Amino acid sequence: MFRIRILPKTLLVLLALGWGAQALANTPTVRVSGGDDDVQDNVRAHISVSNEPCDLPAWRERALLRNARQNADRGLRALGYYRAQIETRLERDNGCWRLLVDVEPGQRVIVREVNVRVTGEAEQDNAFRQIFVNRRIREDDPLIHSNYEDTKNLLVRTAADRGYFESQLREHRLEVDADAAEARIHLWLDSGPRYRFGDIQIEQDVLNDDLAYRFIPFNEGDAFESRQLIALQQSLNASGYYASVRIDTDPDEETLRVPVRVTATPRPRHGYLAGIGFSTDIGPRLRLGYENRRVNRRGHRYSTELEASPVRSGAGINYEIPLDDPNRERINLSSSYQQEETSTSDSERYRVGAAYLRELRTGWIATTSLEYEREYFTIASQRDRTDLLMPGFELSRTRSNHPIYPTRGWTVSGKVRIAEEQALSSVSFIQVRGRAKTVVPFLGGRVLTRVEGGATQADEVVELPTSVRFFTGGDNTVRGYGYQRLGPRNADGEVIGGRHMLASSIEYDYLFLPSWAVAVFVDAGNAYDTLNDFEALYGYGIGVRWRSPIGPIRIDVARPSDGRDPFRLHISMGPDL
Repeated sequence: MFRIRILPKTLLVLLALGWGAQALANTPTVRVSGGDDDVQDNVRAHISVSNEPCDLPAWRERALLRNARQNADRGLRALGYYRAQIETRLERDNGCWRLLVDVEPGQRVIVREVNVRVTGEAEQDNAFRQIFVNRRIREDDPLIHSNYEDTKNLLVRTAADRGYFESQLREHRLEVDADAAEARIHLWLDSGPRYRFGDIQIEQDVLNDDLAYRFIPFNEGDAFESRQLIALQQSLNASGYYASVRIDTDPDEETLRVPVRVTATPRPRHGYLAGIGFSTDIGPRLRLGYENRRVNRRGHRYSTELEASPVRSGAGINYEIPLDDPNRERINLSSSYQQEETSTSDSERYRVGAAYLRELRTGWIATTSLEYEREYFTIASQRDRTDLLMPGFELSRTRSNHPIYPTRGWTVSGKVRIAEEQALSSVSFIQVRGRAKTVVPFLGGRVLTRVEGGATQADEVVELPTSVRFFTGGDNTVRGYGYQRLGPRNADGEVIGGRHMLASSIEYDYLFLPSWAVAVFVDAGNAYDTLNDFEALYGYGIGVRWRSPIGPIRIDVARPSDGRDPFRLHISMGPDL
């Protein structure tokens, strides 16, 4: 025999839940019959009974039914049905009532004439020509009032955005002949003159005026466009020099000019970074950093960072110099030291380098670099030192609809680097690396895919240092296997890495709470020395995702395909793209 004990607080919660469910059930509803789905949806959208009580007095029924018929008629007219037959009635049941709306839409009004014209300087403006090409109202289409309103508002908004501040909508008529079921639309925008950018002033005390004014994407005298002002504000905000940017404009009717005043408030000169993290690849990690955001008025800045973990530790400094287009073009001078100790190799690297970065008009970032690297490494029983002078080139681009949890986006990067024995290097090679990731919505969740690979042209893999050889396995390549534990092996069975690598992944995750998602995945790949030696190994499993305040955290349980472990736990942090 057993007893169930319900505490008073628990009883109150249960009573509240029961009352809430009963209240939800006893709510007036609307049921629409007749017409297609669009008709029914629009009628429901125009009728609201949610604020009405279930004990609706009888004397109010007539007014409610009359208002419902009128609102339903408005909803039908919005779709072009001007001769609809509408019946409304109440049906009481289970302590409440529902509103029944029966409609017979009748013949739909067809647009027989569309007369949209623009006069004035905007007549030759391509932006308005695009409105005509892509217009939503056309002859012989059913009349939809929202399309007419959208086109009218688009004309007015485009005129304002492009500097036609004296524009007037001289004609805007929608003529409906309900008996003939025909409509005629007349829209006439008289744009007047187009204003131009006037004097441009930036109030700031961070950079030399010459450099600050190089952030401006337009010149005095250019035709006005509001998007250019948005681009200017985004450019200054993205520069990292300013905490806030305010832009004021005041069109002058006499000169037809728009003076621009920019007020930019500086960010603090010094910035500090302290962070902790964890992944199964490198264990707990501590990061400390310092940034000087403006070394001088020429926009120079530098940052330093220290990283410590059981597997990988190091320190680095990066010095940045803006060039002619400061938001798209810069030079980075850098130096770093890194020590890494994994189950397959030990390495100690010293590096200095210079890179020229330019964001192309297409959005791609092109990086031309020159690096000198000295590495002491141990792989299996091989101990060696290499010196490499490596020119390189990289192209990359990322696009997504959200920086933290994108539901749609992609990132692509490709890099080539070269070393030559006759040019201050211990070994000659050419290496190409590429990586692509995508995120797309699917069945209420997301599908994430990843493909990456690399190929090296070199005489012998044993001549290459750890940083040039390929290994796979771990949180970011093939889950189910340890960090860098996959790759070609020597005669003693020790992993020594390969000249080439190929890996891929497909994952599906579903958000079941605001900050939590479940995931299933399959990874595949391996490092190899020749194509004949390539053997794909797989890892598959399940996981959870947490959108934490410090960024996405992933916890996965994966099983390797070769059965060397029953399963492996993987914990990792960082953005999806």
